[in-house]
Amino acid sequence: MNYALHRTKADTSKGEPPSNRFGRSTARLTTLILLLGAMGALALLLALILPVLQVEANVAVPGSFSQNGWQLHGPLLLILALAALAALLRARQGRQPAMLAVAICGALALLLALLTDVGRIGESGLLPGSLAEGFVTAGPGAYLELLGAILLLLSGGLLSMLSLDS
Repeated sequence: MNYALHRTKADTSKGEPPSNRFGRSTARLTTLILLLGAMGALALLLALILPVLQVEANVAVPGSFSQNGWQLHGPLLLILALAALAALLRARQGRQPAMLAVAICGALALLLALLTDVGRIGESGLLPGSLAEGFVTAGPGAYLELLGAILLLLSGGLLSMLSLDS
């Protein structure tokens, strides 16, 4: 009779502990979401220096008619981006209020862009100093401003949802 087949219950050898695949995949997902939030804050910072609103016309238009995020909002975008970065650092430690703060920074940046910048796109009028008509278009900063706000909003919301599941 072979007793080797019957030793499964009495086997006290130390094997490998079961792998925690779910914990590793959650950590990777959290890192990815934190990186998306950091990219959103970076996009807000870039919107400070890139043209958000541009004036186009049939004649040559000086660049002074374009406005960047700093000219439109002053330090508001800078404050929101820095607050989001600080909150992301705290959210990395698992702090639920910091995760909510990231989402709030994103929501405030989105409201700022929608209420002030997007409404001006498409406006037209005579350019000062000439009889040419110009119209306002969205510059690259407008797209970065909206993208950054959405990334922060999503990042904060997803981090909060992940922390609730844990």
